Amino acid sequence: MAPREYLRAVRLLRAKQLVMNGEPVASVAAECGFADQAHFTRWFRRTFGYTPGDLARAMSRDAERDQAASTK
Repeated sequence: MAPREYLRAVRLLRAKQLVMNGEPVASVAAECGFADQAHFTRWFRRTFGYTPGDLARAMSRDAERDQAASTK
């Protein structure tokens, strides 16, 4: 793996964690050093097979489901 690829992989793993923690996608893109949100989304999809927005929505649904289950 070339150094550039390694660095991109590390940045994408960090970005995935941030999205899973509820950070806005645009903020994650900037914080992890991507040129813009589109650039970030393109690399995220190539790497993980889904967009960061898809992940954020899935995490939101899981949180809502967990909250509903805990109130019953």
